Amino acid sequence: MSESKRIYQIDLFRFIAASAVVLYHYLYRGYAAGNMSLLGFDGVGEYFKYGYLGVDLFFIISGFMIAFSIKHLSLRKFCYSRFKRLYPMYWICLLLTFIVSYFWGAPRYHVTFTQLLANLTMVQKLWGQGDVDGAYWSLYVELKFYLIIALFLILNQFKKIGLDYLVYFWLLLSSLRFFVGPSEIYDAIHEFFLLDWSAYFIAGIIFCQIFLHGGKVQHFVALPWCLYISIDGAVGRIHWLERTFHSDFSPYIIGATIVVFYLLMLLVSCKKLQAINSSGFVKIGMLTYPLYLIHQHIGFIIFNHLYLNKYLLLSGVIILMLALAYLLSDRIEPRIMKYFKS
Repeated sequence: MSESKRIYQIDLFRFIAASAVVLYHYLYRGYAAGNMSLLGFDGVGEYFKYGYLGVDLFFIISGFMIAFSIKHLSLRKFCYSRFKRLYPMYWICLLLTFIVSYFWGAPRYHVTFTQLLANLTMVQKLWGQGDVDGAYWSLYVELKFYLIIALFLILNQFKKIGLDYLVYFWLLLSSLRFFVGPSEIYDAIHEFFLLDWSAYFIAGIIFCQIFLHGGKVQHFVALPWCLYISIDGAVGRIHWLERTFHSDFSPYIIGATIVVFYLLMLLVSCKKLQAINSSGFVKIGMLTYPLYLIHQHIGFIIFNHLYLNKYLLLSGVIILMLALAYLLSDRIEPRIMKYFKS
């Protein structure tokens, strides 16, 4: 997205979402899961246990930004733009995480070269290999979303159809779980069309349509249904959370948080947050992707090797990760992008 067309509030929201995930991992998930970090923050960590929902906000933003960027893109240009946006930075962060894990991560963060090769594709799940860093799971979801958009662009080449057709067809599929029981056909649809997360991407696309063309009745009918599906799915994951962390999770806090996400994006789409549409947010927005990719396992490995005051160690690791993210986004990535432009 060019600087002149950038929606700066989105940069702010992306950074807030990434920060929530980082604090969730460092202050809660790492120790509460019982096998990732030796550093526990007890009562303080409880305040950050819902930070994982930052990924849900990422998915809404992704739907918005992809809908914003494909207006004049061919299939080839879309695939190329997504490749250069995701893979170069991912490969750098992957190699960095692999090196740290290989030399200092054992036994908890044991990695293999076979695993590294599979992870280079970003679809390591298809090769039966685990993620070098657990945060990579969401990239697989993103790639599948891009595949759906690519299929839309292919169809659009033969018959001009608006994004609304994709939105309502996808929303219909997302609603099947309320009416259809498990079956091979449904399971295949569920997997391919990302029905665990689809409502977020759909909502993001709708928010973008409102931003670009103004709100229509069908948008304001579809959005509450997307919200309901999003909350239903998020609350449904409570069982896994409680089994994993042996702690209670409130469906009300989860639901309220998702409502806030939707309201914020609605305000952006209706251009009601222009007061904070500051270009100063560009820099922190650029930190988001590398910060998300490098923070988790490297941070936990540092926690597990240095025996310092835990709050001093936490602060130092957060500063280190922000500095690394800045170095990667501001110094290294621009040089890589020059090769793509040439």
